Order: sequence, then structure tokens, then C-alpha cells
Amino acid sequence: MTVLGERLHGLVPDHRPARRPWTFHLAGFVAAVAFQLLTPAGRSHLTHVWAEDGARFLLDGVKESFFANLVAPYGGYLHVIPRMSAELVSLLPLGWAAVGFALSAAVPRALVALITFAASGGYVRSTALRVGLAALVVVLPVGNSEPLGNVSNLHWFLLYGLFWVLLWRDAPRVPALLFVVLATLSSPIAFVLAPLAVLALFRDRVLATAFLVAAAVQGGVMVFAERTPYSHDAVDPVQVVLAALLRVPLAGFTGSEQVPDLYPRFGNVPALLAVLLVAVPVVAGLVWRDRPARFLAVLGVGYGVAIIVVSLVANWTVALQVQQPGVVMASQRYSVLPCLLLFTAVAVGLDATPARGRWLVITARTVVACVLLAAVVQHVRDRAGVLTGPEWTDSVASARAQCSAGARPVGRFAHEPSGWFFELPCDLVERS
Repeated sequence: MTVLGERLHGLVPDHRPARRPWTFHLAGFVAAVAFQLLTPAGRSHLTHVWAEDGARFLLDGVKESFFANLVAPYGGYLHVIPRMSAELVSLLPLGWAAVGFALSAAVPRALVALITFAASGGYVRSTALRVGLAALVVVLPVGNSEPLGNVSNLHWFLLYGLFWVLLWRDAPRVPALLFVVLATLSSPIAFVLAPLAVLALFRDRVLATAFLVAAAVQGGVMVFAERTPYSHDAVDPVQVVLAALLRVPLAGFTGSEQVPDLYPRFGNVPALLAVLLVAVPVVAGLVWRDRPARFLAVLGVGYGVAIIVVSLVANWTVALQVQQPGVVMASQRYSVLPCLLLFTAVAVGLDATPARGRWLVITARTVVACVLLAAVVQHVRDRAGVLTGPEWTDSVASARAQCSAGARPVGRFAHEPSGWFFELPCDLVERS
């Protein structure tokens, strides 16, 4: 191995963390799925279908062949895992689609939480911190409104799992390969992780090659697929910076729903306090941790900043400006991955055990844990993210009634959010 290879090889630790019994992982998986389905917002997804889950993926799953559906781009890129989920849901009676999609979103997200716990063992020594980091995949408030219970926004969590798999030296070969390929073929943002795949070439060429091939396929599709831009509004750099500060450190600690109250009352002060709350443990990690942990902290901050900026710039519209009503409520999904990456860097610092300054780390652990726990409790208590529009079973009944009446050759399925619907030929409605 070359000198460069040895230096890069050392960035990914090769010690194996203590193995836990399978019951430990099973309990974590069940708890993760249950949280997503049983909170007030989660329960509402068992009775409602969200956006592209219905009007794009379910529609194509019912009407198109499996292969044609799988390779069809939407929004300018491939969505392999959402489309595979829709294929499974399309095998169920139409009335079960809401439950099917809620489960299809909850299970992969719980798997990403398990991946996070397992892969972080080489970087984060504290089991409690690893459990907390994995739990954030499931309980973080920015992930439990717009991105909850639907496969349309699942790729934000899949990318976090992909981040960890590419940094996981002891990942099980076949499951890791399968995850890398499917996750990469489900999101265009996977390209930003290409440097981690290059790093992985020095320890696992098969895994790295699988990512690069899948990324090449996704890239080829993106070159030729059509994408309708959200708007043609000019990007305002100052607004992008302000929106990024409110959507990541602040919303990460409070939840998006709290920002519309905090920002008008206190301006940028809460965001600056959130930055400070992130900066203290990150600096502690850079000063007191080993080389792989410092590398992870830099990756977490760097990727977190890059992804929120790219997401905002690429999809910029005046609705994302911070002075708009709701402040950060539009496109909440942009906060998910950057927040998870930022808290990864925070976990590195909270894991520090310096001879001096130990009180600082303990205080930071306590403050971060209390703030995040309060945000989770507040989010659930406020019933944030609960869907109150047309229930899916009512939409199915209405479509069947339309077909039975014979007035139209199609049945119309209205679903969340307001204004979304799709139509199916009556022969497909009756068969389902």
C-alpha cells in the first residue's frame, strides 16, 4: 500500500465494537418502527397518503409494468426504493395503500438507525451516545412532519445510511452492497458522497465500485431526464445563509414548527445560540479526539453545510426566504440530512474525555441532551405533522362510487397535501 493509501486507510478505524445480542438490535428496530407509526403524526399517515406516494408512485405502480416503473425517472432522477415500495403496495387492495406506504417508509428508516448505531462504533466510544445518534434518525423533529411516513422523502434518511456504510469498515458485505446500490439509485444527492467512495477503494474495492457504478447510472439518467424547476427566482446569497442557519442548527434543536415563533420574536439570536451549542462539542472533538474521530467531525460539519446550501440554491424560490410566513416550514425535508450530519459531528465532541476540560464536555452533553429531548416532547405534544385532509379510505370509496355511477371512465383519488390527486381507469379501480 502506498503512503497515501496508508494515511487514508487510517481515517477509517478497524477495531470492532463490542457485539450486542440480536435481541438488542431487534428491540431497537421495533421501537424505531413503533415511534414512527404510533405518534399522533405517525398515526395520521396510516390513514392518509402523501403527495408523490399516491399521484406518482402508486399511480405508476398500478398502471405500469415492474421494470418500466423501476427505471422511470421523476423530477429528473431515479427513485428505485420508493418505486419498489409502490410496487409492493400496488399488490395490496387499494384501501390499504396508506398503511402500506407508512410501513414502507418506517422500516427503511429504522434500518438506517441500526446502521448508524453499528457503523458509529468505530468512531464513538460511548454506547449511550451511539444509541442517541441512532435514535435521532427516528425522533429528530425535523424528520417527523413533511418527511414522516412517506417514501417520497425517504431518500434524505437513506443518504445518511449511505454516509455511514461508506465509512463502515466491518459492514456485512451483501447487505452493504445492496443498500449502497439501492440508496444511490434513489437520490441525486448521492454524488456528494463520491469522495467517501474513493476513500473506500483503499479498503473495499467491491463496495466502492458498486457505489460508483450506481452513481454513474443515476448521473446518466439525470443528464437525459427532464426536470421542471421549482421556480426561476434569483438566488439571494444572504437569504440562503439565513435560511441555512434557521433550518439546520436552530430547527435541528427546536423543530421547524418552533422557528416561526422564535425568529420573529428574537431575530437571529436563537440561531446564533444554536451555532454555539454545536460549535463547543465540535471544537472539543477536534482538540481531544483521535484522527478518525476528527475526520468524522469535519465530514459531518462540511457535508452538513454543503448539502443545505446546495439544496436551497438548487431549489430556490421566494417561498424559502426567512421573512415569508412560516419561515422554514416550506420544504422542511431539506433540514433532515444536514441536521443528522451536524449532530454526528456533535456526537464526536460529546464523546471526548479530556484530562482537563472534562466539566465542559459533561455540561455540553447535558445541555444538548435536554434541549433535544425537550424538542422531541414538544413536537409530539403539539401534534406537529398530523395530517387532517381527506382520509385515504374515503378517497377510495369516492373513486369507486364515481366508477359505479358510470358518469366518468376514471375514478379520482384525492389525498394529502391539499390539491393533490390522481385518476385511475375504472377497470383498474374495480380490480383493486
